[in-house]
Amino acid sequence: KFQLIALLLGMSIFTSCKKNADNVITNTVNFENLSVDAFGYWNGSDGTGSFICPGLTFSNNYYSTSPSYWEGFSYSQKSDVTTSGSANLYSVYDASNGNNTFAIYYPPYQSDLYASFPAGAQNTFRSMSICNATYAALSMKNGDQFAKKFGGITGNDKDWFKVTIIGYNAQGDSVKSIDFYLADYRFDDNSKDYIVNKWTTVDLTSLGKINKVTFRFSSTDNSSWGINTPAIVCLDNIKYDVVTLAL
Repeated sequence: KFQLIALLLGMSIFTSCKKNADNVITNTVNFENLSVDAFGYWNGSDGTGSFICPGLTFSNNYYSTSPSYWEGFSYSQKSDVTTSGSANLYSVYDASNGNNTFAIYYPPYQSDLYASFPAGAQNTFRSMSICNATYAALSMKNGDQFAKKFGGITGNDKDWFKVTIIGYNAQGDSVKSIDFYLADYRFDDNSKDYIVNKWTTVDLTSLGKINKVTFRFSSTDNSSWGINTPAIVCLDNIKYDVVTLAL
């Protein structure tokens, strides 16, 4: 019991904790105590690999090739909503973000990386905040050399871009998924078309008790190489429940 108390106190460094009924602790991972570099982000270039917010490990692969690149999760404080292109890879498309720290997921080409609990552990995700990255948002809004402008020339093309959140159990089996549309132009009334530009809370309770999550992307804009829309998303305020021993 004393070890459990110490663990929960330690988790509060990077999370906020709220005690519910039936010995359930709700933790909120908000990334605020993670340090960014002079450019306002961390992408794994320091060689430390995956980063940990107590209770969750966020996988990161960094490759110091020329050009260098990374896969999986990074984190940032940037919110430049006007600069287009991959040079603005670390900004959330929410001008009100301020200096808030958030995570970014950028998938490997042919595999998955995960935000995971320790091996064998299963907990219930309650929700997380999701927003577009500026790179993807401006690509959809204006088009670029690789991807189309959503809606097309007339604005009537029924385009969409979504992220699918997939939960896995402790045995590594995918058990449930949730779709969230980061942009949706399928409305007959074009004034209802949207690209998500604010942090939006997504309910994850239907995933049930899981060990890890990953994110996959799909779009109406594709080529023989795969999806043309930049596959990237920003994440924050990840809430999950842990059942504790009675104290």
